Amino acid sequence: MTGREPVKYNHKGKDIMTETVRIMSHSPAETIAIGCGLGKLLQPGDILCLAGGLGAGKTCLARGVAMGLGADEARVSSPTFVLAQEYRGRIPMYHLDLYRLRSAEEVEDAGLDEYIGLDGVAVIEWPDVYGPLLNMDRLTVDIATTAAFERELILAARGDRYIRILEEMRPC
Repeated sequence: MTGREPVKYNHKGKDIMTETVRIMSHSPAETIAIGCGLGKLLQPGDILCLAGGLGAGKTCLARGVAMGLGADEARVSSPTFVLAQEYRGRIPMYHLDLYRLRSAEEVEDAGLDEYIGLDGVAVIEWPDVYGPLLNMDRLTVDIATTAAFERELILAARGDRYIRILEEMRPC
């Protein structure tokens, strides 16, 4: 993993500027280690949004978060067909995948909004589907593929708590 690099970043052209860090990962193992470092810092009620194309490494990062939370990361898989999976560690991790949904109304009709802000960490893949997240403090990780196994992760913090996470985060 290459060093952390602070960057100014306007997430997907939205008006809200956030504190951000850019991290390069050169392998799935490094991506898992980054997620693990995040997981160790997360607390009940935290929101972690994972953005990026198909195969970018969102679920790989989620595996690391589960590891950092003390859950069995080997059980973590993409919840695309079931929409939500729960993993038990020191605090629960609610892994939500909004890929098959088209609107905030569909997210709410499926009851997925009820996982956000609960007693665990909500890890949300394809978060742009759920507009209300834009008004919530959260940490968003935008993952881009730069080579076969290389990924650029832009971590954008909205809210003081998530800014502190960026400052304290270290890979496992």
